[in-house]
Amino acid sequence: MKPHHGEIKILDSEESIKLLEKNRFGHLACHTSDDIYLVPITYTFEDGYIYSHSKLGQKINMMRKNPHVCVQIEEVQDFFQWKSVIAWGQFEELKGDEATTAMRRLIHKMIKDEADKRRSELEVDLSAQLESAIIYQIKVEKLTGRCEGFK
Repeated sequence: MKPHHGEIKILDSEESIKLLEKNRFGHLACHTSDDIYLVPITYTFEDGYIYSHSKLGQKINMMRKNPHVCVQIEEVQDFFQWKSVIAWGQFEELKGDEATTAMRRLIHKMIKDEADKRRSELEVDLSAQLESAIIYQIKVEKLTGRCEGFK
């Protein structure tokens, strides 16, 4: 028997934002004139910004050259029940107090999501994390969402 997919529906802005706020893993796409790069990230979303961190490498180098990026977040239960959001925006590196605040947001989300399982590991020295990571934000400028099997 051939599987039957349901109707693909559009998520409104509020539903799309809720999906961004709820999740912590996504895929970041960036590009330069020569390359396209897609990579998984951990993130938090607050007040119209996606916050994340990385070590220096291809992703950061590409975003420095072209700050226009795209982030995709999904929630998949099975072939017939899924939600997906795509957010387009501008990459910006954070320094000083802004970087510290963003890293605290990320750590808070991880601690909240992981409950007590890894709390002590995540509550490590914040200054050590800030020294080894590049903290950045993406100002979300455009957002679209789709779903199947929900609503």
